[in-house]
Amino acid sequence: MSFRHLDQYATVPSPMTRTLPTARVLAVVVVAVGTATLPLGAWRHLAVLAAIVVGLVAAAKLPARAVVTRLAGPFVFILLASAALLVLVPGEPLWHMGPVGISKAGVERFGFVLGRASVALTAAVILVSTTSFPELLHALRQLRLPAVVITALGLGYRLLYLLVDEIERLQRAARSRNAAGGAARRRHVLVGIGASAMARAFARGERTHSAMLARGFAGDLPSLTPRHWDLRSSLLLVALSGAVAAVTVAAHLEF
Repeated sequence: MSFRHLDQYATVPSPMTRTLPTARVLAVVVVAVGTATLPLGAWRHLAVLAAIVVGLVAAAKLPARAVVTRLAGPFVFILLASAALLVLVPGEPLWHMGPVGISKAGVERFGFVLGRASVALTAAVILVSTTSFPELLHALRQLRLPAVVITALGLGYRLLYLLVDEIERLQRAARSRNAAGGAARRRHVLVGIGASAMARAFARGERTHSAMLARGFAGDLPSLTPRHWDLRSSLLLVALSGAVAAVTVAAHLEF
């Protein structure tokens, strides 16, 4: 199966992977809140937060190429969603074309939004790259997320691999029968593959549910390797929170 793991660096020994997963989740929340609360125009303080996140990337031993690749999709979405700021924010005009114009304040806000989003998204990339999904579920359980949500996430993650495997088998079967000749024929084959994959997914889901009930499933998926709070993770989280809070407070005092 060619399905690539998001957490392929979770087994790489590093200070990040030795930290408790719950502390990693809280660290991402701290960085995201810190960047979101920075006042507009606090570029130097945003640069400090970016440097902290880059340090976390180095501590996690993540290749720069992997980080950039995983940032590309969300960054493009943020870029398109924020483009309206260029023309909606009033201010000194920089460029006009008929009734549409780009203001200086709009460019500044657009750039600052992209900067904040880049820092927060990079922190999220570190989390998903260094934390396996079972560890992430255990962290969410420790943070008191509703059990039904954790169970749904866990089952969905496991069944995703099975669904991708089913689709790949159907694609191989179609190629072996030379069933992709012409654009119209390819569309017909893709529709058939999609319908068959969904039918098999529903059938497998019913069988999985019956098997779980037969084995005493009570609505929760306990972790096989639970990890509990340790002093090292607590100190690192406190240090990061203190640094982010200091930068944010300094930015508000200056602006």
